[in-house]
Amino acid sequence: MNRYTLAKIVRFFFHWHYDIRVTGEDLLRDDSTHLVLPNHTAYIDPLILFSEEWWLPICPLVDELFMRHKFYGHILRKADAIEVPDLLKADGEGLKAKAEAASRLSRIAIDSLAAGKQICFYPSGHVKTIDKEVIGNRRMAYEVCRELPDNVRVILCRMRGLETSRWSKLKPKQWKWRRTVTLHFEDHTTDVRTWAQTLTRREFNEKLENWYNKI
Repeated sequence: MNRYTLAKIVRFFFHWHYDIRVTGEDLLRDDSTHLVLPNHTAYIDPLILFSEEWWLPICPLVDELFMRHKFYGHILRKADAIEVPDLLKADGEGLKAKAEAASRLSRIAIDSLAAGKQICFYPSGHVKTIDKEVIGNRRMAYEVCRELPDNVRVILCRMRGLETSRWSKLKPKQWKWRRTVTLHFEDHTTDVRTWAQTLTRREFNEKLENWYNKI
């Protein structure tokens, strides 16, 4: 089963449970190479994005916890996902090796974009634990955007609707059979190129936070 067939099947089951509404996805339908930077509301964000944009060969960067899951890992490997090491679950030599692997991710993303791969990763690096997106001093989005290849368009994605779901870290949990989930895409290529060259890393991240947290 190829990734496109699998994505359509996953999309069918998601739409059975969620009312998923997408705006701005035409930005992804040109011939450009895209860097997609979403906010991270819940654990299933990558699967929803993968299934909704089934026609685009997005290569996500995904936490190793999901990559090693029997079901989710199978889907994500079909999407040619790149595993992100979990530094919180390692020590000694294992921690050193994972830290070195994590330090190479920015270069892997830059080189993949230069080669024409469609790349997606979460600037925050984690599912949010409070009712707003916090990127803090994370470095990957900043480093990648400082060295963006000329052929790349940066598309920000704001997702809403999975907060307090069973897949979220927010409490209290609220069971709903039909949740409305929205994905909104905007082209911010010029903005992020300028921010990355003129602002500090923290200031750059604050610009992204402000956009993700916009009501």
